[in-house]
Amino acid sequence: MLPDFVRVKKRNERQLLRWLEEQIPELTPLVKGVQRFRQHEGRLGRIVRSDESEGILNYPPAEFQLEVSREDIRSGDIERIKVKVLDLAKRMGEHQVKEMLKVVGEAADATGNVVNAAGGELTKEHFLDLFRRIQMDFDPVTLQPLPGWMFVMHPDLAQKIVPKVKAWEQDPTFKAEYEEIIQHNREEWRAREANRKLVS
Repeated sequence: MLPDFVRVKKRNERQLLRWLEEQIPELTPLVKGVQRFRQHEGRLGRIVRSDESEGILNYPPAEFQLEVSREDIRSGDIERIKVKVLDLAKRMGEHQVKEMLKVVGEAADATGNVVNAAGGELTKEHFLDLFRRIQMDFDPVTLQPLPGWMFVMHPDLAQKIVPKVKAWEQDPTFKAEYEEIIQHNREEWRAREANRKLVS
């Protein structure tokens, strides 16, 4: 009888799963900056928003298949297997993005935090209104907005909107309104930080 090397296989499996998890944010940039929390039990989660409101997270079942044939193993070609694992990571990341956008959309609808561009035509006012509704964080030294928010849109829509926004950025009235909104968000951030320091 040939040895089974159970401990070696388990160790390799753990290493493969860890590497797979590391690849998901690399292949799916939208989830890269999202904080993660591993829940070991239960079918539901609770989310507490920055305004102290709460919501329930349902975890829909998701199945992903990875087929590694005997020929893949016999070949000893690690790159061949790696391509299959990366494809799995990509599919898992796409699923996470889909579910995340669904939860975000439901939360925005529930709180009324939605900018409706009726007819699909984005105007300067719509764009500025988006920034009025974003909770921003700022660098405590430079007081410049920190990265952490992004626009997600279909590439066809981006081709229409990005040139518009670049043109608006040249308009002094638009720039002044935008700076006023950023200043307002900066003051709100200062108040939040002061309150957080007082509480802790």
